[in-house]
Amino acid sequence: MAERLTRRQVLAGGGGALTLTVLPQALGAATVPETGDLRAVFKAHFGDQVPTPGGVRLDVSRLVESGLSVAVSLRGDDLKDPPEALYLFMPRNPEPWGLEAHFQPPALPELATRIRLSATQNLTAVGRWADGRLGLDSVTVLVTRGACIDENYGQWVR
Repeated sequence: MAERLTRRQVLAGGGGALTLTVLPQALGAATVPETGDLRAVFKAHFGDQVPTPGGVRLDVSRLVESGLSVAVSLRGDDLKDPPEALYLFMPRNPEPWGLEAHFQPPALPELATRIRLSATQNLTAVGRWADGRLGLDSVTVLVTRGACIDENYGQWVR
């Protein structure tokens, strides 16, 4: 007789099959810009390629009371030519690289999540296409009460 799968086994297997990767990547403290400049971070992730405006859309509230939980959504603008990966950068956080998600057809290049913000800053979403193009969208978010600040904050931002 065949063994039946439990609901827990199905959920565990489905969670392992997701292609969404939201993992912190170790970047040295020297690449964390206090001013919110992303040139060094982009160079570390994309080499000499520079993203151009367009192709992706970043939706986030422009004024948040608390940086502890800020809802954001990212998506590709054109479903006929979708990006294969989306990235989110938060330049004034202790770790400016916030998210990397890879999509495979027929998945739509769209996701929503919550993030922590340490201060008012320009969030930047970058899309990468299979042909190597990079597109971006940037939104300034005013944070009245920041998160990510604790006794270890000084070691990250100089």
